Amino acid sequence: MSQRRLYIWLDRDPFSGPPDLWIEDVPGRADLDLLAEAIRSGRLGRYLPTRLALSPHEFPRLPSAYRSVNVSNLLRQYRIPYRTRLEIPSPEAAEQEAAVRTSARSPEAEHDGCI
Repeated sequence: MSQRRLYIWLDRDPFSGPPDLWIEDVPGRADLDLLAEAIRSGRLGRYLPTRLALSPHEFPRLPSAYRSVNVSNLLRQYRIPYRTRLEIPSPEAAEQEAAVRTSARSPEAEHDGCI
């Protein structure tokens, strides 16, 4: 009998390539319970993405063949302590964001579309 597995893709679409890792699929146990147990024990690593995909198929062919999991909701639901990571944008991206915010607050922008 071959070992049953749950395949995991970290922060990417399962159709983009092979899974990043796998955990044992235990019959009679919920997939999310197994995933939470693997996270709690550190088998998925220290840093997790905000979303991951989980499937019993190594190469799912349909969107219905995998499950998209919101990691922060899962951590809260299973009471797994975690810290949030913050992304620091590049200086160029920060300048672009500041320019967009400034133009959105300009008086010309406030009157656009007024009759």
